Amino acid sequence: MSLAEPSNPTEQAPKTSPVRLLFRLVLVAAILIATYQLLDPFWKRVSVWNLADNDDAMRVLQVRDWLAGQAWFDVSQHRFTEHPISNIHWSRIADLPLALTMLITNLIFGQSMGEKVATFITPIWLGVIYVLIGMKASMALGGKKAFLPAIFLITCAPAALNYFLPGRVDHHGLQLIFLATALWGLVAGSPKMAALSALAIALGIGVGLEALPLQLVLIAWVAVRWAARGGDVQDETRWFAVSLGLSLALCFVATVPEAKWAAPVNDAIGRGHVVLGVLGAALLSLATFMPTARLGPKGGIAVRLALLAVIGVIVLSGVRVFPELITSPYAQIDPLLKRLWLNNVTEAAPLMKTKLSVILAFALFPVLAGIASIVAVLWAKDKERDLWILAAVTIFVSAALAVFWQGRSAGLATTVSGIMTAALVGKLIEQVNLRTALIVALIANPIIPGLVGSRVAEYFEPKITKFSTGGGAGCFTERAFSGLKAQSPGLVVAPIDMGARILLTTPHRVLAVPYHRNNTGNLAAYRLFMAKPDEAKRMAKDLGATYVAICTRSAEVAILSRQSPKGLMVELRDNRIPAWLTPIEKPKGSNVQAYKVNLD
Repeated sequence: MSLAEPSNPTEQAPKTSPVRLLFRLVLVAAILIATYQLLDPFWKRVSVWNLADNDDAMRVLQVRDWLAGQAWFDVSQHRFTEHPISNIHWSRIADLPLALTMLITNLIFGQSMGEKVATFITPIWLGVIYVLIGMKASMALGGKKAFLPAIFLITCAPAALNYFLPGRVDHHGLQLIFLATALWGLVAGSPKMAALSALAIALGIGVGLEALPLQLVLIAWVAVRWAARGGDVQDETRWFAVSLGLSLALCFVATVPEAKWAAPVNDAIGRGHVVLGVLGAALLSLATFMPTARLGPKGGIAVRLALLAVIGVIVLSGVRVFPELITSPYAQIDPLLKRLWLNNVTEAAPLMKTKLSVILAFALFPVLAGIASIVAVLWAKDKERDLWILAAVTIFVSAALAVFWQGRSAGLATTVSGIMTAALVGKLIEQVNLRTALIVALIANPIIPGLVGSRVAEYFEPKITKFSTGGGAGCFTERAFSGLKAQSPGLVVAPIDMGARILLTTPHRVLAVPYHRNNTGNLAAYRLFMAKPDEAKRMAKDLGATYVAICTRSAEVAILSRQSPKGLMVELRDNRIPAWLTPIEKPKGSNVQAYKVNLD
């Protein structure tokens, strides 16, 4: 039938057979039931504020206070102490996804339920974005055949996907999205995508500095590739440099109040990061306009390398002006707190100090992916080899960060590994054969041998029965703190790991919270629990404490008891309650024991 001919009104669309319709209905029902079975346990936890991490609880508080009228530039938690110690080194950029969702859910469900619904669904839609960007990055490098490998390798990686489970509203998931975007922009091979990569790097720095070493690797790769390739990548390099400089400056101005622009900050985006970042980006951009920049790989490489060396010396010499850049963000923490608290924070410890089962679960996949990338480097040619060098370097650097620095970097390593391995498998399918691709996929993936090896190792490891830092649901939920919540607002002295949960579920102020800038409050709380009861009474009066609280199943009880066998914590642990403390009735199932302070 031609376009000019009218359609026959008697023609009817083919009918769907009852069997096919029934199959579709059953399939839809099965998907809905499976989704419910998968997500229902998470909702049950979120609905009672049993969140996985203190930082998730604090993120909810940050957004709650912001939507209630707290200023954009004020990221303080005003209920930390009698006199707020303000900034906890967080960024409003990380508040945006939860705040956007909460604005909608609060209107629909009311604030109390709306906050919980937003906390539940925000990581899910961020996780969808993460997977889509990761797939785009894999396909940009490995071609269309990388689509299916990317779905498997990106969505089945526990070290990364853990940050997108319902309730995980801390900034780590957003950081992984920015990392995936940065990689996508670099492997896509166009000036505009290079600019997007730089923007993602700047936003990542604006969110937090735990990925900064890896972001510096990406920036260095762009610069070195320009030195090697010259005019072939001139436009990409220029767009990247200009975008990086502008984006860093905008992130700084948009998130840091003017009064703090000159503050020597080393645990969040600060003056040194921006000045040296903008300076380096500007110098690299200017270098691309020089005559040697337009020459290809065989011309002017020595001159370009010399220019890079000069730029590097100028930027690195800025450390003399901004010495805070090479100072550990944990340098301000009291040695006692480092020993009793920080050294027991799992995510801040390197994987090398954990059990073999944990190392295999989180580090084996990046190591295998790194080896696969080295093979790809030897296999690839010309400019494509540059991309596989980027893959190998970023994988091994991120894996080293997780193993030797902080275990939470395993998410960064897994993100890079998933994207790059999927790209390699796609290339093998397209250019070699399916069997070879499947062999590589079976060897280098986050499930086999990582989790399998982890389970085998776990079987032979001694079972550890001591309580976790927080102490489980009996120390986390709304119900656990309901006895304390019913009391008149006051200052609660509690171990560090309880602080964020108390703030989330009660109207009280707290002295201790798990953030390194709260050195004074954290140390005061620990000293009170380690002091003898009479001395602790005097300290409580000086602090203006209204309540004292502990979680009876928390590791902090054991840690402080061992440190001070005659201290207040031991008395409370053994239910020898001093006369100046009156127990507050706790609900069934709660491990939170609170006491009212009587100083009259």
